[in-house]
Amino acid sequence: MRIGLIQMEIESGEKERNIRRAFSLLEAAAPRSDLLVLPELWTIGYDFRRIRDLATRPGDDLIRGLSSFARYHHVTLAAGTLPLAHEGALYNTALLFGPDGEIKGHYSKRHLFYGYLESELMKAGSRALQVSVGGIQTGMAVCYELYFPTLFRAMARKGTTLVIVPASWPLRHVSRWEVLARARAIENGMYVCAVNMAGAYHGVVLGGHSLFIDPEGNVLAKAGTGEEILYGVYDEMKYQDLGQHLAVIRSVRDGEKEA
Repeated sequence: MRIGLIQMEIESGEKERNIRRAFSLLEAAAPRSDLLVLPELWTIGYDFRRIRDLATRPGDDLIRGLSSFARYHHVTLAAGTLPLAHEGALYNTALLFGPDGEIKGHYSKRHLFYGYLESELMKAGSRALQVSVGGIQTGMAVCYELYFPTLFRAMARKGTTLVIVPASWPLRHVSRWEVLARARAIENGMYVCAVNMAGAYHGVVLGGHSLFIDPEGNVLAKAGTGEEILYGVYDEMKYQDLGQHLAVIRSVRDGEKEA
């Protein structure tokens, strides 16, 4: 499966500009991709000043546009995360559209970032995501959740072999970004597709460096700090002998209890 990672540069709070830019990048990447992935909160960035006004709502024009794009290009679209208003609350929510344009799965960030407005303004999700994408068991985590290894281990135990990680990770911590993403891949024997934002907001520079990592922790593709489309290929052959060589992977797959 060919995966296009859309590392886009956003303008904080400029929702319509960001949407136009995202669709332009998606159009460029679609001919080379079976799965397209956008970053976290790409419509507004981490500008929460008008978040309720700028939030996405079920069935609105943006949702219909993303659905139409996936259907027209016959691709699976992991639409990063959106500030989604639902039943009176706001969630940091990822939507996954199938090649038929239907929503195949959704995931709301369960570990919200404390020390910033995200945890004050948004409600945490409560459910994991596992969905088949082109026959590949796929899960999702968002940004800060790379710090939670048990989240990834739970997905691995259920057979997930590809985890999509949309993010808005700052440049000053980008070294942790790669270490954590590679660790999650290695300890669970899974591909990690980590798509970060580029640009800056309120003096905070985003890290870029989107990553496509194989189940042995090898970085197969890595972006720079600017806006960029990155491509990776999920290769099922990687799994043929992996469990025979890595004892930790056998433990995950056999459901052995950890000490």
